[in-house]
Amino acid sequence: MSYQERQIYWQRRFQSLRLYDLRLAARVNAEMTLKVLCDAYDAMERAQGPDELRAEMHKFARQMGFELYTYALTINAPALKPQQYFINGFPQKWLERYLSKDYFKVDPLIRHAERSTLPAIWSDERFHEGKLEEFWAEAHAFGLQEGLTFAVHEQPGITGIFSLARDQALDMKPADLAALVGRAQMFASLLHQAATRIALPSLVPEHGNSLTARERECLKWAAEGKTAWEIGQILNITERTAVFHLNNVIQKLGATNKTQAIVRAVALKLL
Repeated sequence: MSYQERQIYWQRRFQSLRLYDLRLAARVNAEMTLKVLCDAYDAMERAQGPDELRAEMHKFARQMGFELYTYALTINAPALKPQQYFINGFPQKWLERYLSKDYFKVDPLIRHAERSTLPAIWSDERFHEGKLEEFWAEAHAFGLQEGLTFAVHEQPGITGIFSLARDQALDMKPADLAALVGRAQMFASLLHQAATRIALPSLVPEHGNSLTARERECLKWAAEGKTAWEIGQILNITERTAVFHLNNVIQKLGATNKTQAIVRAVALKLL
């Protein structure tokens, strides 16, 4: 075999081995992702409170190479009281500082999460103006230098925001970063489902109230602008019965009138 032939042989051999290594790595990554998410799903399905969810967040963050993490459930829907619910894995003093200075109102990651489902990679460009520079400098001082933020929009006005952070650069190959983002987005969805199951009944008591089929029908036609008499004609019931069902809906949703009940029903995906 000539020198040139040996060169070609070993070049092909190397390419073959490299391709095998890449396929093996992809398979290992897929298996790891499946195990991590299955374990998280099982644990969060059994969770009864925020401490159990925090333990899963802590475990996942460490597995992904992060020291810090947080989850925020924001409620900002029409006719519902604006509220925030936190499961915190950031430094406690930073959270206290964050809330006392109303950084929630200026945080560009929160604004991004409320209007988009795309993940956000933290960067200096997001924090380059006005009060944001002060906010970003303080975050750095608490070890929040690099991170990722993920949003989950289950229903209008109710958003779950999961963030991972660390004090070192995200120095990763694009393929590795893409894999990390995919795992974290799936974890964020599992976390949000568990958090809303646990937290929403106390934050929004109306959320657990179900409407009967007849109540939903009456409310649907009321939303179309029909009067109680017209609803009665459409559904072949008396006007008095239509009023009875609409009053039940108003009471169940904690509304003061029919219009507010319609808005709340839409926000809570009951209509």
